[in-house]
Amino acid sequence: MLKRSHLSEKTCRDIIQLFSDDLTATQIAGITGVSRVTINNYLKLIRSHIARYCEEQSQDVTGKRPARLLPRSLYAVQENALAEENTVYYGFYTVNDNVFTDELAAVTKQHIRHFQQASWWLGQEAGGQLTELGRYLAIADFNEWRLYRLDAGGSSMNHHDDMTVFWANTRNRLLKFRGMNKNTLYLHVKESEFRYNYRADDINKILLNIIYKYPLHLSKTYV
Repeated sequence: MLKRSHLSEKTCRDIIQLFSDDLTATQIAGITGVSRVTINNYLKLIRSHIARYCEEQSQDVTGKRPARLLPRSLYAVQENALAEENTVYYGFYTVNDNVFTDELAAVTKQHIRHFQQASWWLGQEAGGQLTELGRYLAIADFNEWRLYRLDAGGSSMNHHDDMTVFWANTRNRLLKFRGMNKNTLYLHVKESEFRYNYRADDINKILLNIIYKYPLHLSKTYV
């Protein structure tokens, strides 16, 4: 699982099982007897694997690489507006009943409100051509913990349910963590995506299969 690890294979498997059960680093450290610093390092590697796997799944179903930076070609944005807002947004969309997430590093609240107001007109008058934001059913603000719906009147109730449930699960999970930096937030959002899409499956089994195909040490430089 991890080259040059000072932990046994059994301990590594125990950590993965406890992570799959959604225990915190403190809880895992207490159960395994491994220091919290070491547990945090392992959990970051595991989450990096999950993020990579989710990106691959997204690319498989959409044919596109997942966006970690949304181009600013629809609306003109002043550089200082982005600098002043300093808010992290993530776009949510669904494919085949699975939820996928993109980090939207070049989006402002003005973009979101503009799109909400103009989305009906854009769909009617632009021949159905979607803007960059048009692929998303909702955009989450992780500073104010707010969800902006972009699909009002344009999606089935099932999509509304997906977004509501996914956002509630993600928000509740991430509120447990404080002071996350941008890269760490990305890993936690992707973990929430992974857990939601495989909520009816054995997450530990899926995760072990992913790690055996791509050992943990190969993700050390991912983020």
